[in-house]
This record gives sequence, C-alpha cells and structure tokens, in this order.
Amino acid sequence: MFTQLFGKYLVDEGVITSDENRAIHEQMNQTRVKLGTIAVADGLMNQQQVEEINHLQTQKDKRFGDLAIEAGYLTEAQLDDMLSKQGNASMKFYQLLNENKNISMEDIELKVKGFQKSYGFTDNELEAIKNDDYATLMTFFAMVRDKLITDLAGLVMRNLTRFVSGDFYFGRMKRSTDYSYNIIAGQKAFGENAIYLGFAASGDTEGIVELAKGYAKGVTLSGSEEVYDALCEFANLNNGLLSSELSKHDEFSDMNPPQVFLRQQITGTAYVMPIYIKDKQLDMVISTDAQFAPGENEHPLAIAKTESTVNQVEGASKIMIVDDSSLIRKMLRQLLEKNGYAVVGEAVNGEEAVALYDTVKPDLVTMDVTMPVMDGVAALKKIKEAHSDARVIMVTAAGQKDRIMEALKSGAKAFITKPFDEADLLKNLEQELA
Repeated sequence: MFTQLFGKYLVDEGVITSDENRAIHEQMNQTRVKLGTIAVADGLMNQQQVEEINHLQTQKDKRFGDLAIEAGYLTEAQLDDMLSKQGNASMKFYQLLNENKNISMEDIELKVKGFQKSYGFTDNELEAIKNDDYATLMTFFAMVRDKLITDLAGLVMRNLTRFVSGDFYFGRMKRSTDYSYNIIAGQKAFGENAIYLGFAASGDTEGIVELAKGYAKGVTLSGSEEVYDALCEFANLNNGLLSSELSKHDEFSDMNPPQVFLRQQITGTAYVMPIYIKDKQLDMVISTDAQFAPGENEHPLAIAKTESTVNQVEGASKIMIVDDSSLIRKMLRQLLEKNGYAVVGEAVNGEEAVALYDTVKPDLVTMDVTMPVMDGVAALKKIKEAHSDARVIMVTAAGQKDRIMEALKSGAKAFITKPFDEADLLKNLEQELA
C-alpha cells in the first residue's frame, strides 16, 4: 500500500505523471532491488560510497556486499538484513524512481518525509504502511468506535492482498446515512449480532471490475452480471472468514445469500471506505446497524448455466455442481474437467438441485450451503431422503460451523471451504468415488 499512496503523492506534487506512476508499478514485478539502493535507503551508506563500490565491481570479480564489507561500510549482519529486503516493494519503487526519473535516494527520502507530513503519519504509522500492517492502519484510516467494523475492514484488506492484488490503497472511512450508488453487491452475516459487507460504485464501475477480475483470476467474466457475482463471492469469502479468523466473533454463525442492488440508496447507518485497485476506485460498505438495508429492490442476476455433456469423457465419474455463484460454478467446472471428471449438470439453488438429481443421476454432488430459494442443507436432506446412497460434498464459506455440522449429520460425506484448495478438493473427490 505504501508505494501506491506514495506514488499518488508524487503525482499530486508533480514529481511524476500518472502514466509514469502506473508504469513503475507494472515494472515492479520484474525488478530486483540492488543492494546499493537498500544501503542508502537504510542510512548505512551514502550515494558516493555506493558509487565507489559499484566502480570497484568493474575492476574486481566480487559481489557488492563483499566489497562493502571489505571497505568497512557494512557488517555481515547488516548485509544479511539487506539481502532479506531485496523483494521489498518500497525499495523497488525507490530504485525505479532513481532509474526512470533520475531522482537521487537523498531526494526520495526528502519526498518520503513530505509524504509523511502531508498525511500526518507518525513514524510507527509510516512503518505500518510500509509493512502492510492493516490492524495498525485501521486505527488511522477508520476512526470508528465499533472495533468489529475496523476488524472486518482490516480482514478485507488482507484478503485483497491474498486473493486479488497487492496494487491497491485506501482512503479514510466515513460514516454515511445517505450513500447513493450505481451498484452494490454484498452480504449480511448474522447470529447473535449482524454485520453487512458490500462493495459498491457510486460513479464509474472500473474499480469494481478490477476487484472482480482480480478475484476471478483465471476465470473469464463475461459482462456486468458476472462481475456483480464475483463481488458477491468476495463478500461471502470475507464474511465467512470473519468468525474463523477473528475467534471472538463466533456469534456470526450464518449468512444470507449475497444480493445485488442497482441505482438506489442505503437506509440506516453505514461506514464507507474508498479503495483504489490499480488507481480505480470502488467503495467498501460496512454496517452493524440493525436498521441498515442496502436497497429496496434486489437485482436478480441473470447468468445462464453452462450446458453439460454427459459423455464428454468416456468412463469418467459424473459430477453435479450446485452453487448460486456463476464464478464458483465456472471454477469448479474448470478444475473438474481438467482432472478428467464429467460435469453433468449445474443448479443455482437447492430446489433446482433436488429436481436435477433425478435427471442427471450424478456419482457425486458438490453442494453450496448458502443459496436462495432452498439452501444446501435442506437440499441435501431431500436428496438423501430419495436416494440414500447419494454422495454429496459441501462447498461453503468458512465460519459456518453449525451448518456444516448439520450437513455432516444429514449425510454429507465431507466439506470443502471456499476459496477451495485444488489438491484438497481432488483428494476428497477421489476418496468418496473410490
């Protein structure tokens, strides 16, 4: 996050252009930080000393670190610490500023101090930004009394890094009772208490498209409906992890199916935080207000199911996929067909699954838990009533302990947690179909 915020500051200050900032960020994945850059940034050597060692390297077949130790500029311990920083994002950014714009390390350090002053960051906060310490950052960017809200916001930021992109930053969270949007996609988790998490666009939709594409990874999203669906799944991921990663919030034991609303306004109180992925904005919306509603008229997603061919692989085990998310259905289909399974049908809710089972007669069913019309546990029970030998694996978000236990007691063979691990899923399939 530091390089994104610092880059934006340099653009605002006229030091680099937006295009130059974007180009540097795209170069960072192919960049290895030079030890001289780190030495100057850490105050271990000055630029003149670095140039001296660089010159010696043209005369001697020795590495920079070894020569710097011989010259008395570095110790072995300092060199080891520097080597561990060669993948550091801020160091890469500094180096590319130096190489692309001829800005000296001393000038860069002055710019960093100006950046720190403009935001009012303490030294500890600046270090937290450089280290992506979101728990600390939330105390600055989300000055909200409700710690649950800041905990969930921090969790979302960690999951953006893990599952979407490291190329993002965010602004300060603000309280709102009249937030209007072009689109909002999200989900409510509940139990003893309730919390809503949504991702929205109040203006253009470029930011939500970046989030959806990043989360979908190798799956192609065709049109806005599939973008909205991917946003719903990302909200589902975070709500599921809320209770499992933050153990003190076990009271959030269930979730409503995700929902999409278009061109409306929230009711109740929410906290809105702008997020910028590759400089494209979207808004994160979080609310613990019992009166909160994201909108009045839900937008039903119109996404066609993929047609299946029973005999696509001769002798292959037949799998039926049940999930209200087109993204998850596509991910599962790709994975299963790549590994020699035949996907013989898709259902988007439990009611469809019960009806489709008799038609396609699958060897095994992957069943989502949280779905509209009829949830996965209810569908499992109905299928098992009619077909006691039915083999069903639940595929669900983390944090739904009670529902998972109910499913296992009702005859589910196993459960897989989203985002599912390919090896884990295949292992469970092989065990149940053996």
